[in-house]
Amino acid sequence: MKSFLSSRDLLAQIERALAEHRPSYRHSPLEKVAELLADGRHYGWVGIYLKLDEKSAPALLENLVHPDQFAVAGTRKKVIVTMKIAGREVGFLNVESDRESAFGSEERVLLERVAGVLAKFLVGPGKYLVRKASEPQLPQKAAAA
Repeated sequence: MKSFLSSRDLLAQIERALAEHRPSYRHSPLEKVAELLADGRHYGWVGIYLKLDEKSAPALLENLVHPDQFAVAGTRKKVIVTMKIAGREVGFLNVESDRESAFGSEERVLLERVAGVLAKFLVGPGKYLVRKASEPQLPQKAAAA
């Protein structure tokens, strides 16, 4: 059930979830952060994308404006925020709402703070997630008939 949480309470829950997380390849704290954001606000969808190396850009950016432009052109229902630390992009946060004009100044401040917290996590205790994401995926074996 969704309940509207204050920015401070929601940010505290996200920080706590990241601080209490133990490295695991089974459960990603990024999923928990996305769930907290979606449940704590009016967001219909939350995506967290990682930039795997300096040469590549996250695939979703190819068809959208750069995240430095806060609201996606022509809509107030979708927002992309860059996750940066020390001027280095580590990914971006993509948030969508079913409501028109859903992202005001309070939402902007909240999402920029969340992006900052995620960036610190991803270059610190969560760097194993970036490593895991950049590992080549092994093809799955077809089931024997």
